[in-house]
Formats: sequence, C-alpha cells, structure tokens
Amino acid sequence: MKETTCRLNVGVDGEGERLDLFLSRRIEGVSRKKIKRALDRGQVRVDGDLVRTASRALNAGEEVVATVAIESRPVPDRLSVLFRDAHLLAVDKPSGMPPHRTSHPGPHALELATSLVGTGARPPILLHRLDIDTSGVLLFALSDHGNRELARQFAEREVQKTYLALVQGSPPPAFHIENHLKTKHRGRTVAMPGGTQWASTEFTTLQRGPGFALVEARPKTGRTHQIRAHLSEAGFPLLGDPLYGGSTFLEVSGRVLSVPRHLLHASQLAFLHPTTPIEVVIKAPLPKDFLRFLDTLEKFAARSR
Repeated sequence: MKETTCRLNVGVDGEGERLDLFLSRRIEGVSRKKIKRALDRGQVRVDGDLVRTASRALNAGEEVVATVAIESRPVPDRLSVLFRDAHLLAVDKPSGMPPHRTSHPGPHALELATSLVGTGARPPILLHRLDIDTSGVLLFALSDHGNRELARQFAEREVQKTYLALVQGSPPPAFHIENHLKTKHRGRTVAMPGGTQWASTEFTTLQRGPGFALVEARPKTGRTHQIRAHLSEAGFPLLGDPLYGGSTFLEVSGRVLSVPRHLLHASQLAFLHPTTPIEVVIKAPLPKDFLRFLDTLEKFAARSR
C-alpha cells in the first residue's frame, strides 16, 4: 500500500461541504474509510491547520492538503501466455510482480513461467528484465539455441522494444535522449559525464491531455531504469514514479486520480526467430489501470474537438 499527498482547492461547489465528503468526492479510488484513517492520523490540513474532524465544514477558497493511502490491485498468481514454441516463451507480466526472485513477497515471473513449462522440462531462462511495476511482454528461452540466439540479438541491439508511458506535462511531438548513465546512485539511475553506460531512447508523443500525455518509447539500449531516467531528464517524468519526480496523483477537471504505480508498459517486442528468418512480433494488451488514464485522455480529446 502506498500513500500520496493531494493538494486541493475548495471551490464554490464545496462551500459548506463536510471535509470527508469533499475528499471522497475529489479523490477517485480512495474510500471514506481511508479518508477517516488519514484524519485520525493527523494527515489532513485545511489552510495549514491540522484537522481531525470529518464533519468540519469547508469554505470556498480554502486549501486542503491530505495524505491518503492508495491500495494497489492484488497481483495475479498466474501469467498469460503471449507466445510459445519449442524455443521461446513470452508472457504478459502484470505490474507488481518481479521478473525473478527478490526480497519482494509473492510469486515472481520466472517461478510462474517454470510452472507453465511443466515438471521435468528444462527450466525457462529469463532473457531480459522489467521493473516490478512495469507491465507487459517478458521473454524466456526454452532451449539452448533459443537462449544463445536471443541473447545475441539483445546484446547486439537487434531486438526492437516498444513501451507505452503516461507522463506528466506536455512533451514535444518527438524527442531523443542520449547520454551516459550511472546506475544505483542513491537508488536511482542518473546521467553523468563519467557514466559508463551509454543509453539512447527515442520518444514519440501519441496523445496529450490536461497535464499529462501518452508517449511511445523505443530504447536502443537496455540500461536499468533507462526510460524512467530519460523521461525525468527531459522534464516529463512517469506518472506514479516518485523516485524520478513523478506525481502519485493527477488532478483532472476537478477530480484527483490516484496513481498507485509508475505507468510504464512493455507493449511490444520484435525479433528474428532463432531457427527461421521470420520476424516475430509479440504484443501485450494494456492493463486496466493504464486504460483508466487513456479513457481520461479520450474524453479530454473529445471535449477539445
């Protein structure tokens, strides 16, 4: 469970409204129970004054600052198969699931992929990584040849990776970030002149909304947190990514949408099959939490026409 801090202004429509009702009306996806818990814990202020009374009547022009808990959706204990043959297995990794064993509780994708291939079969080999909160296509090798050939394609940057990202701000139609990165710098990946890892990402803005946008990212390299770091450097951090400056809430048309995880989705992988000259293109559908924001973008675009 995560917490987010929302800063809300009381309009004329909030004049005389109870504080708890105002917060439940303005913050989408946060129950009155969680709002009551925030009040009890001293996590709500009105015009700078600590308020614990749910029935406190609000006045137009006041500012309410509330830190409330956002509960993430439960992580599935199974994987959807996107592609499978004798050499390769591709699955749709949900957000909240690590790709391999970590200290994170719950199942990891490698464990569930192993159960998919069955007892006695050769265990799958993880060919690349996705962050825990990143959803989408995750690829495994099921044979020695598949492992060698796809590992070569990844190493030589022949695999075409496409991500979809929901970012803050209004990015340009297209932009390119290329620099040298240093990983694990106070838990973050940062751009440094002396960084040892060259990194390059192409970005295209697909759609804009009120304060956020849908962006396609095509990384040429595969550095840790590369897309997240490059978007932050460009001034358009991922929504739900506080490590890189992204907000965990978004105010749209008077409503506050909570963002329980960074909104990055590995939407497509394209590569040559290890045994034939045929290109394989694997796509993963967008998850529900991502679609919720796309729906907001569509509604905004419709009103702007």
